[in-house]
Amino acid sequence: MDFTAIIPQEIGTLWVGFNFALYLCVFGFSLYANLNFNTVVVGLIYLAPLAPVGLDPENLTRVVLVSVQNTVFGVIELVIFVLTVKPSDATFDREHIQQFFGHTLPIAAALIGLSWYARLSPEPVTWVEGLTVLLVFLAGAVFRVLAVYQLGTSGFKFDIVFREEQKLMTLKLYSRMRHPSYTGMMVVIFAYALTTGSFYAAALGLFSAWVGFQYRIHHEELALEKQFGEAYRQYRSATGMWWPRKQGGDSAP
Repeated sequence: MDFTAIIPQEIGTLWVGFNFALYLCVFGFSLYANLNFNTVVVGLIYLAPLAPVGLDPENLTRVVLVSVQNTVFGVIELVIFVLTVKPSDATFDREHIQQFFGHTLPIAAALIGLSWYARLSPEPVTWVEGLTVLLVFLAGAVFRVLAVYQLGTSGFKFDIVFREEQKLMTLKLYSRMRHPSYTGMMVVIFAYALTTGSFYAAALGLFSAWVGFQYRIHHEELALEKQFGEAYRQYRSATGMWWPRKQGGDSAP
């Protein structure tokens, strides 16, 4: 059964246009509330695939799915970055530039590339495919928000920096896995990949995102070990990187 049949052309076109306008408003308010390089970059990543162009009956449903994904998750990410990023975080030194090219760009390429591939696909969306995409997307977004909430505004940062009040988080989700916020986002990107309807496009996008996160994790864990020393080494040995693993202790240093 075709998922496309439940979305009339006129309604789908209006929905995509509304999401674009809504996201522009949220993006504009985010820049007003916390204007910094990182907020600009994050906002543009999710804005690009929301452009209300290239709509036709063949690809309408996939465009609507892409629109929902980028509007909802883009707003989530903007809120997160408005609340957590400080202008002083982005130093634009060598390390910052390396993180931009090694971490940010591969993930941005995955999000934008998967979105546009899905938008251009004429393949109809079945009920199973459409519902699977939405459920996977919802699960990843909720997990991402929960992980960031548990870490707190002083702990979650776009750049690898440490603040005076920051402590090593080893409770709740972090008692079993070291990077649950990245796991949640990879689940969201998996939903993006499913939306393409193409195994090869999905695999390429997921690999690009994984490379970006692995680059970030490598450098982040080096910085955490330098900051927290033996406490972090013990925590790292007792927990999983991407997936849950029971930790021996459950107290935060």
